[in-house]
Amino acid sequence: MGLPRALARVFAVAWLLSLGAPVMAAEAPVTVSIAPAQIALAPGRSAVVLVSLANTTDKRVPVTVKAVAAEDSVITSPVAPFELAPGQSRTEAVTVTRRSEGSGQDVGLSFVVDSRAASAVAGTTVKAVPNPPPVTVTAEAGPDRVNENRPGSATLVIGTDREGPVRVTALSVVPPPHTWLEVTCPGGRVARWDENRPAGQPCAFDLAPRSTMSLPVRLGTEGAVVPGTRPALFHISAQEPGRVETAVSLVVTMPVTLEVFGESDILQALGVPVFLVLPGVIIVLTTGFLVRRCSPWRRRPAAEAEQAGSVVAAATRTAVLGVLLSLGMAKLYPVLTAWFWPGEPRDYTREHGFLDFYLVFGYSFAVAAAFWVLVAVGDGLRALWSAVRVPVPGDAPLVLLRKLSLRTTRFTLVDVAGAPGVLVRRSRAGESLVAPRIVVSTAADSPLRTRVEDFVSDDKPLRLCLTLTWALWRKRAELTYRSTDIDQVRRAPEVTIRTLRTGIAQIAE
Repeated sequence: MGLPRALARVFAVAWLLSLGAPVMAAEAPVTVSIAPAQIALAPGRSAVVLVSLANTTDKRVPVTVKAVAAEDSVITSPVAPFELAPGQSRTEAVTVTRRSEGSGQDVGLSFVVDSRAASAVAGTTVKAVPNPPPVTVTAEAGPDRVNENRPGSATLVIGTDREGPVRVTALSVVPPPHTWLEVTCPGGRVARWDENRPAGQPCAFDLAPRSTMSLPVRLGTEGAVVPGTRPALFHISAQEPGRVETAVSLVVTMPVTLEVFGESDILQALGVPVFLVLPGVIIVLTTGFLVRRCSPWRRRPAAEAEQAGSVVAAATRTAVLGVLLSLGMAKLYPVLTAWFWPGEPRDYTREHGFLDFYLVFGYSFAVAAAFWVLVAVGDGLRALWSAVRVPVPGDAPLVLLRKLSLRTTRFTLVDVAGAPGVLVRRSRAGESLVAPRIVVSTAADSPLRTRVEDFVSDDKPLRLCLTLTWALWRKRAELTYRSTDIDQVRRAPEVTIRTLRTGIAQIAE
């Protein structure tokens, strides 16, 4: 058996060198030809080759046909021995099967015909082609601009060009982050996937020969997302029934454009990222309005309101300050959302949803209100400080003395339009606040006179104020302004210095 097989291989090589032309020994009474000259087979596929034989003699000839392949990856169906009558022709249909990929190269297949101690050889070529998958999958009409208020839809088309049925053993999906995806399987069952919950049972169904099936797909977002285009992955496993070698696993991607509801429209209107400007502008405008209109301590004069400057300059200042505050709000926002509602940190610099617009608006107003409270508290403290420490026109003698009680220096005696007065305060604009000297009236034999003179001479205004307050409460003294001085505490645009050291209070003569 080994020698005939070796000879057959030699004949096959000789046939390949002759470019597939039929070869016949000179004495062979039977001629042989093969059709087609070449066939293309994928692994696991079969084709029929026609072997034509003709008896060229006037006698009956016994014939034996053997197929010899250059690789074991190609096999053929057997041909039973037979006889050819004188001048008879016969065609045998031989099934050629490519069992596996083998070397991946074209394989020569020779047919050796033995008759009356003579042999003839003819052959064909089995060309190597890849095994096409049993199904084709495409995702059509991918969803565009999907957001939490507007889910998208698409269609998954699965088809086959095989002559027999094909079984789709599994269909599963990996949706983009923070999204859900539903596929309506054949039979009406809806399979749903999201990043935290895989579908309970994947779709499985049969495809009829040379048919296609369209599966509706719906996709939506859950909570915050990262805007942009993200892929949804479909995993499909299929095979021909009973043929494990045809099993394939395919992956198809479907691009999905994710967005935040309303954000694209705002971006088109402003031309800048929303969260880069929006929080800061809200804080600036709200704080400015509250400070100007709702502050209990400050009153903006009408003339100051009219000096607001140009609209362009104001808008520029607001935009620049808004960007700076927005950068700070980006760091503060996760802390606020974690401490307050909704109780978990949200970071719109990474991912965000339409809820973040509500939250950013609300927290921006809250931050503006906090700024306003700080400004109001500061104004209140400043007003309280002014009411306690800063003399103002019209102060009574005891009030003026109390405001000056913490001074540690003597006062300057000045002239105001010819009348003497004490310089108690000078503003940055150069305007002076002057007051009459305080006269303390008490009984001639009262020890209060000596104490007042000592406090004034020793420059102890605080002890002087406390002593006089106690005396006034007990009605043992009276305080008035000196009648020869200016008439009251008032502002003076110009003063003339008379002496650099004088007391604010003196005993009545």
